Amino acid sequence: MNLGAETSAHVDPQDDELCVVLPFGDWRGGELCLYELGLVLDLSPGDVVIFPSNRITHFNLRMSGHRGSIVLSSDAHMKGWTGNRNGWDAHIR
Repeated sequence: MNLGAETSAHVDPQDDELCVVLPFGDWRGGELCLYELGLVLDLSPGDVVIFPSNRITHFNLRMSGHRGSIVLSSDAHMKGWTGNRNGWDAHIR
């Protein structure tokens, strides 16, 4: 859950595949920018954006008002858990 986020440009290497963003609130500005795609998304409450946050540089522009977003992402470390319990498999009976 993000509240009033204005982020600098970044990628999320800890995310595995996709990131889902669901904004809510009453705000102006705060567009979501997807740098490599050249997109500036002016989102509204109820919009849904899905993108590979581990491969696309993204950030939010300045905003005013009250905005939040629910962000769902897949965790890259889950593959380690399914493979060998992140190194704990020898300790689990």
